Amino acid sequence: MESKKYPFGMTVGGMMHEVMRLLKKCVIEHGNITLTMEQLALLIAISCNKDEVILQDMATSMGKDKSAILRTIDSIEAKELIKRVSDTTDRRKKYLMITKKGERVIEQYMEIELELTNELQKGLSEEEIATFYKVVNHIKTRTKEI
Repeated sequence: MESKKYPFGMTVGGMMHEVMRLLKKCVIEHGNITLTMEQLALLIAISCNKDEVILQDMATSMGKDKSAILRTIDSIEAKELIKRVSDTTDRRKKYLMITKKGERVIEQYMEIELELTNELQKGLSEEEIATFYKVVNHIKTRTKEI
């Protein structure tokens, strides 16, 4: 059986590499999104974070250092996809907010990802897809426990 041919980590890593390669290709072919996958990931992470965005938390969740995240934020801000807003009670504190332009980019990306997900899941039953997500969630939970 081919799944036993390579170590588990290499199998998962290979799958992730191929999915990301295809996702990048789809984003490039779409033409309207001029962000790297890292910039897109940070933009989406900011949009999902309803509370204040804490640089250290973003760095930890993305496996980067704070200075790398700050550079990525600067590049996204330069493209007018986010803006820094001062806190009303503490002007030293800045919040990151997604602009309308940023929201449109996220919507476009999510459409691309949904289309790709549907294409990749062709030939799988609902039960197989549910099992896949169950296994992924189990492994994510176990990695946090170990």
